[in-house]
Amino acid sequence: MRRDVSISVTGTQDSGGQQTTTSCQASGQYYERNGCRYLLYQEEDAESGAVTANTLKIKDTVLELSRKGSINTRMVFETGRTHPADYATAYGTLKLEVFTKGLDCLWTESGARIVILYHLLLAGECLSENRLVMEATADPP
Repeated sequence: MRRDVSISVTGTQDSGGQQTTTSCQASGQYYERNGCRYLLYQEEDAESGAVTANTLKIKDTVLELSRKGSINTRMVFETGRTHPADYATAYGTLKLEVFTKGLDCLWTESGARIVILYHLLLAGECLSENRLVMEATADPP
């Protein structure tokens, strides 16, 4: 059964001592299937108006984030592991790697809080240290 949720996403990126924070609010859906939890939502770029569809798939200790739209990527987060991630934009595709320092998912009856600490790597060099916080709250029936 799908449930409507309100989603808050805050991302902090530290690249060479320069820190940038972005945030968005969205309506989305939550459901469970075959032992996996899913969060779906669409994000609109404030400047261009371009829409990106986001799908989070969480199973055990692994989280996959798929983005389709103005940005296309599939990032896998697993604490202590590095996974490849192609990051495709209108300007080209970057061959990145994602090293996950920490992944914490807290699920309750009323929603979820997900915190991911990770590094983005290019050719083995750290491009940025990142923190992503997602909160999903069940909408009233």
